[in-house]
Amino acid sequence: MAALASKEALKAALLSQRTAKKAGDAAAELMWAGVARETQPENAKLAKVYEALAAAASAETTTAAATLRVTRDAEEEAAAAAAAAAAAAAAAYAAAKKRKAELEAELELVSATIADNMEAAGEQEMVVDPWTVEGKIDYDKLIDKFGSKPIDAELLARVEALTVGAGRVQALHPFLRRGTFFSHRDLAAICDAAEKRTPGGPPPFYLYTGRGPSSAAMHLGHLIPFMFTKWLQEAFDVPLVIQMTDDEKFLWKGEYKDGEGDNLDRFRGLTYENAKDIIACGFDKSKTFIFSDLDYVGHMYPNIVRIWKAVTYSQAKGCFGFEGSSNIGQSAFPAIQAAPSFASSFPVPLAGSDTLPCLIPCAIDQDPYFRITRDIAHKLVPSGHALKGKPALIHSKFFPPLEGAKGKMSSSNENSAVFLTDSAEAIKEKITTHAFSGGRMTKAEQEELGADLEVDVSYQWLTFFLDDDEELAQIRDSYGSGKGDFWSTTLVKARLIRLLQEMVQRHQEARAVVTEEEVRSWMEVRNLVV
Repeated sequence: MAALASKEALKAALLSQRTAKKAGDAAAELMWAGVARETQPENAKLAKVYEALAAAASAETTTAAATLRVTRDAEEEAAAAAAAAAAAAAAAYAAAKKRKAELEAELELVSATIADNMEAAGEQEMVVDPWTVEGKIDYDKLIDKFGSKPIDAELLARVEALTVGAGRVQALHPFLRRGTFFSHRDLAAICDAAEKRTPGGPPPFYLYTGRGPSSAAMHLGHLIPFMFTKWLQEAFDVPLVIQMTDDEKFLWKGEYKDGEGDNLDRFRGLTYENAKDIIACGFDKSKTFIFSDLDYVGHMYPNIVRIWKAVTYSQAKGCFGFEGSSNIGQSAFPAIQAAPSFASSFPVPLAGSDTLPCLIPCAIDQDPYFRITRDIAHKLVPSGHALKGKPALIHSKFFPPLEGAKGKMSSSNENSAVFLTDSAEAIKEKITTHAFSGGRMTKAEQEELGADLEVDVSYQWLTFFLDDDEELAQIRDSYGSGKGDFWSTTLVKARLIRLLQEMVQRHQEARAVVTEEEVRSWMEVRNLVV
């Protein structure tokens, strides 16, 4: 009777193992292309549960067979030792069966967690302001919310005629062709000014961008505005001012310790380190002025005072959300960031051209600074200013962090970013391990449905950095369909890794030759329009 019962247990265990083999197959599918360990942690946990479940089922089968064998020995030999072995084998079988049941329950729980997380991520509210970018970004809604305008085909054609048509560049920048820079304020008026330019005459406008030096190592997301601004400078042949807001970073992140003092000088030092990265982007030195607020603020102070006078505290509080805990420097800072958008803040670099319009390339989260500036701009310029003092803006989309195509990259999260100081091996490890995948959970599903390109970080990063439109289209079609040369996550990540390794190496080589003396020469107050 005991042997018969053990046979039944063995049959049940073998059936369970066949079922669990599917779990083992599922684990292998999850590990295909590294999906399990390269996306959200729950997927990695799910794969581990599948693997453990397959192992538990195998253990169940093994212990059931052992139970049958030693039970037969006990009946044939009637030996006390064999009987004890049969009891031990039966206990091992019971334990294996219990463990499998526990894993099945855990599998159900982890699967439910993944579903809940995906639903919650889809419902996360969009938050976009100068300090916070969260949730799934709807850029059409941002245009409506901020009151800007989309860059349409007609405006792109005008930009192309003024740049490519003038022979200064070969093609529109990929950021324009692909809609990375998607929104604007008064870009049409900037084109109007450029169309009136006379040969040998003064520049039709100037460019203004900047960097808040919060860390010694900049990341790829920081390069986006500088890459585009470099193209704008070359394409329109205009001067550029680059503000380093070391004062801002101290006001928000500075520290004071009794006996040691504050760390203001740290941010001044970071200005020089970040300036080396900016210079390495390849700007035209004769037309570029990099300045530290801590050093140059005296030149801008008359305009800063005028802006303070024109903007009420209620307006600033409503726009920037200042609270009672905000220090007075934070409340005053928006005027310092606004001042460079007026040419009169640069009497030497722009040669006293007080009516020169300003174009600001920036991510759209910086727009609030300049909306309030535009409201009071007419109070700071002569009557002949083409835009009545209002700075024009061209807005970029956010560069997504590695963990998922929502929000924007952050220097504070090492695993969300690729830094310009990263080694080739570090770049490979970060993309392989942390880049969120839009690939499907199994190879079969990937071949049937293709990847979700909207959430796949590797593909999204390629849209920023891969210049070749034809190759990008090939990757999009192949990965999006699950067929062809780039059908899988692994292949797309490999292409991105190679691209970033080459790009970062070039940047590191260019930065290595930028000395402290060279930085100081770029920061020398000098004429840019001679």
